[in-house]
Order: sequence, then C-alpha cells, then structure tokens
Amino acid sequence: MNIQSLGYRALLKNGNVKALLLAYSLNIFAVSYLIGYYLNITLASIGGPALVGLFATISNVFAGFLPLVAGAFADSHGRRYVILVSAVLEVLALLSLALVAGSGGKLIVLPAVMLSASFTASSPALFSLVGESVPQDCMGKGMSLLFMASSASGILSYIAFGSMIGRISNSRLFALSALFVLISILFYLRVSETVERRAGRTFERFREALEGVTLLKEPPLKLFMAYLCFELFVSSIASPFVPMFLQKVYSLSVSQISWLYSAIGFATLMGAFIAGYVVDRIGSLDSLILKDSLSVPLLVLFALAPFSGAFLSLAALAFIEQLNVASNRYVVENTRWEHRGLILGFKSSLAKLSAVPGPAIGTILWGIGPELAFLLPALLTPLGILILLKLKSLQTVSRGF
Repeated sequence: MNIQSLGYRALLKNGNVKALLLAYSLNIFAVSYLIGYYLNITLASIGGPALVGLFATISNVFAGFLPLVAGAFADSHGRRYVILVSAVLEVLALLSLALVAGSGGKLIVLPAVMLSASFTASSPALFSLVGESVPQDCMGKGMSLLFMASSASGILSYIAFGSMIGRISNSRLFALSALFVLISILFYLRVSETVERRAGRTFERFREALEGVTLLKEPPLKLFMAYLCFELFVSSIASPFVPMFLQKVYSLSVSQISWLYSAIGFATLMGAFIAGYVVDRIGSLDSLILKDSLSVPLLVLFALAPFSGAFLSLAALAFIEQLNVASNRYVVENTRWEHRGLILGFKSSLAKLSAVPGPAIGTILWGIGPELAFLLPALLTPLGILILLKLKSLQTVSRGF
C-alpha cells in the first residue's frame, strides 16, 4: 500500500497511537476547561486583569525552560518517561489548586502556573512519540489525531465541568480533575516507548544536548525558530483576554462562555481533521502561510463585529489554528531522532519565552480599549508571513544546489 494513501482509520490500527490517544484524551478532558478559560476567569475574579496578565507572564517564563529540559530528557530517558512525569506534576498542581481555591488569595497563581507549565512540558515528548509511531508521509495526520483528541475531549470537558461550575466548590472541581489525570497515567503506562534509553554519564548526555542545539545554527531551522518566536509573541497579546472580552463586551456568564467554548470545540475538531490532510498535501510552510493569512481578517472581525460575527470569527480562528500541526511536523521532518525531543523542546521554550512580554502589552491595550488587544496582533501578523516566505525562498535555493 502506498504510504500516501493511509488515512486516519489506518493510523488508528497502530496500537501505540491508540494507547496514547486514549491516555491523552483523558488528560485533556481533565484540564481543558481550566487551561481554556476557567483559570483566567478564576484569577480575574480574585485580582482582575493584572493578575491574569501576571499569570500568563509567569507561565510563559516557566514554560520557557521546562520544555527544553523535558525534550532533552525525552531523548536520553525516553518519550513515555517525560510524559508520565509531566502528568504526575499536573496531579500535584491540581491538588494544590484544590487546597488553596477556597482562600481567595492571590497565591492561587502559583499552582495555576505549575499546572500550565507541566502540561506544556510534555509537548515535545508527545509529538516526538507520535511522529516516530507513524510513517513519515503521514506525520501530519498522526499529529492531527492528537489535535482531534484534544478538541473532542475539550468539548466534553467544557460541557461536563462547565455544568458543575457554581454547583460544587472549586476545591472539589479541581480535585475531580486531578482524579481524571491520575486515571490517564494508568493508560500512559500502556504506551510503548519509541526510543531506547541511552546509557552514559550525565556529562555525556549534556554534551549530546549541546550538539543538538548546534543544529539551530543551520539557516532554515534558525529562521523557522525566529518565525515561531514572533508568532507566539503576537498571539500572546490577545489570547489571555478572550474570555474576559466575552464577559465584558458581550456580558456572557461563565456558564455561557463554557457552552460557547464547547460549540467552538466542534470547529476545532473539524479543523484538526482537515489540517492533517492539508499539511501532508501542501507541506508545512504553505500551511502556516495559509493560517496566518486567514487569521488577519478574522481577528479584526472578532474585535469589531457584533456578537454573531464575533462568534463566527472565533470559531473560524479555532478551525484554522489547527494548521499549527505543521509547526511540529516541520521540526520532526527536519531533525534526527536522537535530537528531536531537544529541538522540539527548544522550539517550545523559545516560543514561550518570546511570549513573556505579550500579556503585559495586552494588559496595557486592554486599559485603552479591549478591542485593541486583538487589532494589534492582526496588524503584526503579516510580518510573520514575510518570514515564512523568506524561509521558503531559502529552502528553494538550497534544493537548487
């Protein structure tokens, strides 16, 4: 059978992919409503937009180095090992949230940061494991399966946990989330490792990691990392303030926002399904150019349109955002397995650190006018497209030689 003809159904016959998707789906179900909107809303109710901006900034700082460390460990100790450690840290963060939720103090930002950072840390290992479990020409679809699992579980999370908000205490809500992550750990244990644990002293592994980082000196990877830094900086200006915008501008309740996110989750799910085919068909860079080109008018529409237009634009943004699968695909297809986790971790870390000033800028813009937190990213996005076009021309020239 031609590898190109493999679809999602064929990939789901892969035992490793099935086990990982089941565990990941439970994990996402447990934390999606928190990462998606409820952490920001909870923090805003305690300390307003300033605490939300502080949370986003600190999260980006921690998420700036954890994926790099996690990626290096994934290369030397195995992908599954890092995923399991990250899940355990999520459980501890959720239990800590449950303990401090009733106090109403600003210290709640600390376990919130721990949850966000530990969830992000597993990303290099997850995408490395999926990329190594499927044929190379189907990596886009394989990674899109993770996106689809995330979207489907997110829908269920918004509905299930959203319906419990206000009916049970936050402490019980967070404890219940911890229970589901704990169950997901049992299924992560069924996932087979895709790389062997490498023997050697710590210094030797550190030297190997440094050798992996030198790969970033290659012009295509270096320029691609520059694009990712800019992309995350721009998106971080607006993303923390979406739930607050829905509350302030359109007067939506927390329950209504939960149902809204559930509805948008269906657009995300469909977007992830289509993204796998699009990315495998037109390539990673063209997929990212397409995503950025479409996001500009949609951001403007979200900021300025009445609610119906804003809802449609938010759903469309969620749909095209799934083309971001091309970002991880580009790294996996342009790196060797022994440094893949490290480079994916470096990608995530560098991008997160680049997003550190974004929420602070968003907070300033929000004070001037909430819509400006979305209009500025729309104006800046074309610069990212120019970087991708430069990268395409660079790769065309290198192939010519």
